[in-house]
Amino acid sequence: MRTMTERAPSVTPGTRPAFWARVKTFFYESWLELKRVIWPSREDVTKMTGLVVAVVLVMGFFMYLVDNILARFTVHLFGR
Repeated sequence: MRTMTERAPSVTPGTRPAFWARVKTFFYESWLELKRVIWPSREDVTKMTGLVVAVVLVMGFFMYLVDNILARFTVHLFGR
């Protein structure tokens, strides 16, 4: 098995490896990249998820208010 610093066999210029060889190389190199990722802890994921939910709720409420204000303004402007 190759180490993380080794690369898949190179291709000589002007030739192209078979389809399945390219697929195998793609998945192999993808696996090597995933091994290098520094994954967040469960605590970090929980905090960031809470932050995202809070921002979405605040922005949703803000958009609701702006929509209602504009809707009332247009009703008065065009007189339904």
